[in-house]
Amino acid sequence: MTSITRSLGAVFGITMAVGVAFAAPAQAQPPLLNGTFSGAEGDPENIWQIASTCGPAGCAGTVASNQGWTSPMTLTNGVWYFSVTKPDGFICADGSFQPAVISMELDPATLRGVLSADSNGACPGGITSATPFQLKQV
Repeated sequence: MTSITRSLGAVFGITMAVGVAFAAPAQAQPPLLNGTFSGAEGDPENIWQIASTCGPAGCAGTVASNQGWTSPMTLTNGVWYFSVTKPDGFICADGSFQPAVISMELDPATLRGVLSADSNGACPGGITSATPFQLKQV
């Protein structure tokens, strides 16, 4: 082996060692949710189909219920968020109809979530409540 070959081999070995030493730490896999789940909203008969993906622009997904609604969901700080709007969810004191908006957040690691809604929908005078729920994959 010539001295040039040995020198090139040594430089290559050092370059590889430096590259490995300074390589960026491995990124954790995003917490995807995919499959069929039950127990939402405290009702074991309420079944959700959830599909999610992640790419360079972030993570997004869709949740669809056997109760007839579908909602896009987004991942923020490791928690999935989505909301459901029921157009004529409430009749206000003045007789007008207002939507009921139900917001949900879901931890993909524990499948625990929180459902938040106003007791009067968009009518004045409601109280916002937060109710925990637990999903189960089926």
